[in-house]
Amino acid sequence: MVAVTLPMNAAGDEGDEGAAARTGVAPSATAASAPSSPYASSPAAVNGNGEGNGTGSGTGVDPLTDGEIDRARQAALTGDRTLRTTSEDVRGQDGTPQFLTADLGEGTGDGARSADVFFYDYRDDRFVKKTVDLGTGRVVRTESASGVQPPPSGEEAREALKVLLASPLGDGVRQDFEAATGRSLVIGGQLAVQGLVYEKRGTAGPADCDGAHRCVRLFTRVKGGPWIDTRQFVVDLSARTAHRLP
Repeated sequence: MVAVTLPMNAAGDEGDEGAAARTGVAPSATAASAPSSPYASSPAAVNGNGEGNGTGSGTGVDPLTDGEIDRARQAALTGDRTLRTTSEDVRGQDGTPQFLTADLGEGTGDGARSADVFFYDYRDDRFVKKTVDLGTGRVVRTESASGVQPPPSGEEAREALKVLLASPLGDGVRQDFEAATGRSLVIGGQLAVQGLVYEKRGTAGPADCDGAHRCVRLFTRVKGGPWIDTRQFVVDLSARTAHRLP
C-alpha cells in the first residue's frame, strides 16, 4: 500500500463538504483552475448536498439556511424552462442540471439577502450561476460559461468512482482493496471517496481534460480503514470514461 496525502477541502464523503454553503465562499474562475497535483493546495470544496443550518431565513451575513437553499434552488430552475427541461446531470438524467452549491450572495439594492446558486449542465458542459433575491424569490442575474470547472460536489465524486470501477481500470482498485482488507470490493459504497478537479498541463493527460470536459481525480479509502491509491486515475465525467495518467 502507498501512503496518500489528501488535499485539504477535497469534496466527497469525508471532505469539507458543505463548507461553501455554510460560509458563503463561492467558486470562482480562479478556483476552477484546480491544481492537478495532489500535494498542492486545492480550492474550497463545493457542496452537492446543500447543507445549511436551519429551515427558516437568516439575517445579514448569516450563512444560508437549509430552507433558503431549497427555495433558491427551486427559484433558480422555475424561471428557466430551457435549463429545467433540456439540461443533464452527472448521471445523465435529462432535465436536471447538476447542483453544485448555493452561497450567500452580495445582496440586492434594497438590502434583501440573495443566494448564488451554482449548477453544471452536462449536456453542453456549461457552468451556470443564478443569483436569487431571497425576498422576492426572483432570479435577478444569470451567468454561464464553458471551460470553467469548479470543484466537484460529493455526488460527482461518488459518480466518478462508479465510472472508474465499471472500467477495466477498476480491476486494479479491487485488487488493492482485497489486499488491504482481505475482502472483495463488491460495491462503491465500501469506499469513502473525495474528488478534486483535474485539468491537464501541457500534452499529458486525456485530451478533453483541458477545461472542456468535467474531469476529476479521486482519493479513496476503505471506510474506517486504509487509503487505496487512485491518484494515477482521471475520470472524465462528461464522457464517462476512466484514464490512467502517464
